[in-house]
Amino acid sequence: MRDWLRAFGGVEKSERCTALKIKGRIMQFEVFCDFDGTITRDTTDILLERLADPSWHEIEDRWVRKEIGSRECMALQVPLIQGGWNAVRRVLDELPLAAGFTRFAHWCNEYEIPLYVVSDGMDKVIEYFFQREKIKVDGIFANSVVEDENGNLQLGFPYSALGCGSGVCKCRILQNEGTATTVVIGDGRSDFCWSGNADIVFAKASLLTECRAQRRACIPFEDFHSIRMTLDSMLADPEQVAV
Repeated sequence: MRDWLRAFGGVEKSERCTALKIKGRIMQFEVFCDFDGTITRDTTDILLERLADPSWHEIEDRWVRKEIGSRECMALQVPLIQGGWNAVRRVLDELPLAAGFTRFAHWCNEYEIPLYVVSDGMDKVIEYFFQREKIKVDGIFANSVVEDENGNLQLGFPYSALGCGSGVCKCRILQNEGTATTVVIGDGRSDFCWSGNADIVFAKASLLTECRAQRRACIPFEDFHSIRMTLDSMLADPEQVAV
């Protein structure tokens, strides 16, 4: 199992991650955060409930029974959303971000800690929230969504991988990163795999249940205030973290 922290002297500084020297030690973080159910409520489910043809439930049941992966599930469900992007935007305007996320994102920017949002949801949805809240992140990895001339939504999968049933292969994205201490934040089934490859895992809901079932080390969380305080404490006193 990878160490919780390998950010002690001699860590190579990458172009994408700033090394913070605290008490003579060097610590690097890169944060990878799920979106739906973590940064906000599950936007895809809400959009389907509010705007989609009811047949989306049948597709969802197939996914729950593990007959299809999330990529096929989403590819079938999203075109059932009616009203085009204007209708989607009106629903999104009713939804807040999770408590403390805006401050957490600003904290990452302040300390030059790369923050990536990695989601099996829709990129345009994530971008809309961040533009609305004036939030800057270092990258968004999600399924692409486009609206055709008739107002129909279609998905593309630029971050899929052979042998992975998800629209976004989170493990592949995590494996492509450098030598920093990787922090994964998530809540659900799409986070099960990559949480096993992270150095630090913040988990809630079904991800927390899965980590406990697999005896996988994780830190339970309720909001981003607690995540920020925990990481800030680690930066201030690396010796408190067992390695």
